Amino acid sequence: MDQNSLGVQLSYASVDRGDGSDPRAAATEVLRSVRALAAVRDATIAWGDADEAVLLIPVTDDDQVLTLTDEDTIATELTIGSLRDAFADAGLNLWIDGGESVDFDEFEAEFTADEESAVEHVDDDLPDEDEDDLDPELFEPQPVDVAAFSHRGPVAARFLAEVNGTDVVHAESGTWSLQRFRTTEPTGAWPSSAAELPLIELNRTGDGGSWIEVTARANETVPFWTDAERDTLPVLDIASIAVPETAEVYRRLLAEGDGTRDELEVLGARGVVDVDAAHRALVAESLGGVVGSEARLRAFLAAFRIPACLIDSALSAQIPVGQRFAPSGWIAAIGESFLSGIGEWTPLTRREMPWARVVRFVRARPAVGLAVGAAELVSGAVLARRRGVGRVAGILLIVDAVADLVIWAMRLSRR
Repeated sequence: MDQNSLGVQLSYASVDRGDGSDPRAAATEVLRSVRALAAVRDATIAWGDADEAVLLIPVTDDDQVLTLTDEDTIATELTIGSLRDAFADAGLNLWIDGGESVDFDEFEAEFTADEESAVEHVDDDLPDEDEDDLDPELFEPQPVDVAAFSHRGPVAARFLAEVNGTDVVHAESGTWSLQRFRTTEPTGAWPSSAAELPLIELNRTGDGGSWIEVTARANETVPFWTDAERDTLPVLDIASIAVPETAEVYRRLLAEGDGTRDELEVLGARGVVDVDAAHRALVAESLGGVVGSEARLRAFLAAFRIPACLIDSALSAQIPVGQRFAPSGWIAAIGESFLSGIGEWTPLTRREMPWARVVRFVRARPAVGLAVGAAELVSGAVLARRRGVGRVAGILLIVDAVADLVIWAMRLSRR
């Protein structure tokens, strides 16, 4: 058959035993026996009662499972129903979309009156608990450590401190900035301009979990989990497949079947990321992916051309050296932002533009700034004596000049 004519999707299926024991080894044997082009997620981690065994099984549009023939070519003769039967024969339950649908009415009919009674009285033997005795911390949202990379200036850190009610540390390297903070609030509360994007946010939880959210355009955020496929193992030995085309199809199914490559291609088309480098940090280690949890995070972030020093600061347990902004109230935050000047608002990618250089030149020379403000005040006073548009322009110049002079006076008093 023509292996390029298949319409295939990678189905995420779960498998379990009735006694709750680890089904992964037995499930692997079943898949090997039928030579399915499948894989097992989290294949080597320790098993616990609450764990779930997940299988990656390629299925065609008409619910046929991809398998290998004796000649190592791809076949589509195994149905999902037959695969379920093979698992049942091994004492396993396979839960996968497609094939014969599950008759839930039959399950409901088998749920006897005695079982219903047992469920209704399941709390009879439990001690009574007053709601006041419950630990309120159990219901509190857990804080997340956020490291946000972008081209944003310090003003974003100042306002993030207000939005999240927490200290924010701002550090810069070249045209990139890092803002680190800890929060239980959504991190998209402060918008970014096009010149400040992309925004790459590394989120880490207290139990070691992590994910990355990438925003390349306003209101278009894509999440990535670098450890999601880290411990995925193919059921069959790809290197032992005699037909190279078949081996490549198998490898690409497992490496690209989750759709992350497609998401990266969109970002790559916008010049945001090195697609190949980022994808290596997402595919399974057994398929040539980056080895190690932290190494995968570093490789993924580096694919966006983020400076290594900022990545080191983001992954360090210590707070990076930089400006620290504490929440002080919105009025104070806005006032401080005006005092700090346009430079704090300017995206880092635009700091070398002529107007930005002029602003920095004037800011470094208070006498020049005062002279400009005084000249603006005199010009406004002259224009304000006229009629019509000239008078309005003059009044606006006076207001702007007074504001500038007050700001310069406050800056000099602080010095």
